[in-house]
Amino acid sequence: MELNRREFLIGSVAAMGVAAVGEGISAERVQQGPNAKVVESASTYEIYALKYAGPVPGKLALLLWMEGWDKDADRNYYVWAIKGKDEIMVVDTGCGLTLASQRKLTNFVSPIDLLASIGANKTNVKKVFVSHFHWDHLGGINMFLEAFPEAVFYVQKKEFDFWMKNPISKRAPFLKVSDEESKKVFAALEGTPRLQQLSGDTPIMPGIEILLTPGHTTGLQAVAVNTPKGTAIVASDCAHVHESFVQDIPSCLITDMVVWMESFDKVRAKASSIDLIFPGHDVKMFNDFPKIAENITRLV
Repeated sequence: MELNRREFLIGSVAAMGVAAVGEGISAERVQQGPNAKVVESASTYEIYALKYAGPVPGKLALLLWMEGWDKDADRNYYVWAIKGKDEIMVVDTGCGLTLASQRKLTNFVSPIDLLASIGANKTNVKKVFVSHFHWDHLGGINMFLEAFPEAVFYVQKKEFDFWMKNPISKRAPFLKVSDEESKKVFAALEGTPRLQQLSGDTPIMPGIEILLTPGHTTGLQAVAVNTPKGTAIVASDCAHVHESFVQDIPSCLITDMVVWMESFDKVRAKASSIDLIFPGHDVKMFNDFPKIAENITRLV
């Protein structure tokens, strides 16, 4: 029987899709019709929390706005690693030993050493996503530039412009939460290939998307990650603890409450599950997830 050319093309492409899956390429579906082709789904990644300091004691009201002034609550300090087949991406730089001592952080471990323990090196770290410019997230920029010479640093243009160009950033409330030396180092990257300034939500590569999530700061960004469990969000300080996303209450460190509520809506809508949203300082990321090395847990 003579084979219909259309049926042959569709059948061949379908077979290609099956073969692709067998070879580890994720074929999400096959389009049918004259333009039939395999449509590949995004790569999947693992996410790790690397605790570089903590627990640090404080009041619950620091982490949940106007809640628990009389209740104690510990917080940890993290950077995050997003691990793919051939590349490790990092969210935030933490801080260095000098800044950790000045800020009285307990149990400090260099984020660079932690990253090395999961295989990060000068050739496989090519992307560092800086969520915002507070000292505990940008303070390690100097050592990151040296340790990862091929890395490009991604930040929202709104965040960069506020901290580098807006005189309000020199006022007392903003000076308390930032580090002048780190900002100077980062400012020197402007105009070089090592800095990418983003304007809003931006796909970076298959399975990785940057989300603009302001509120805590003017241009805070989170990272949406395709994982085997669905879309997870490395939210950094879009919330300090996971309970914020449950109760709809941010931390006490607020730049704009209205847009922060909108950022909560965006993050919850994007994540496949609220349990796949990972905040900035929650001790549960260290206590409740599998430990794969000293001070390192696998979140998904």
